[in-house]
Amino acid sequence: MSAVPRIRLAFRQVIDAGTARTDFEKAVFADTYHEFRVQIQTYNPDNAFTTWQQVREAIPQASPTLPIRVGFAIGLYVGGLNNQIPGLVDALDQPVAFREHQFSLLESDLTDRSRHRVAITYLTDTLTWLATVGSTLLLAAGDPAAGPVDTFMVALQPGLSIVSYAAVGDGPE
Repeated sequence: MSAVPRIRLAFRQVIDAGTARTDFEKAVFADTYHEFRVQIQTYNPDNAFTTWQQVREAIPQASPTLPIRVGFAIGLYVGGLNNQIPGLVDALDQPVAFREHQFSLLESDLTDRSRHRVAITYLTDTLTWLATVGSTLLLAAGDPAAGPVDTFMVALQPGLSIVSYAAVGDGPE
């Protein structure tokens, strides 16, 4: 038996004032900015800082605590996605499923809402990587060694990355 590559994909969605177009993106942008303004008061009671960068440099313990607190604001919105990655579809225009997500506070400014930028990284479950056809990955959610599996194809694109790899099997018997 030859080794079968098992991978996990990550897709990063950056949301800012210029890219927030869908209802989901607009809600994430607005609510994370509001939550940033509320949560930063813990580290900035005298309003000595106006940006996330300034707070992060002056008070190292603010990172990762502040982004985690801000990230709570998006829980219901991410839940409403029904585990489907926004902006990532397969070759048949079907959404790709995710198992978990990670929130990042990239930058923000108390005095300029347009400088607020966040990212959500969606992580898939473990997939079987069957082949690469041009710039498209041929994937399966199941293990082909157990019998026929449904496959799907996802084009390589900006924001998409293989974040975990394991070769299952020891090679020829």
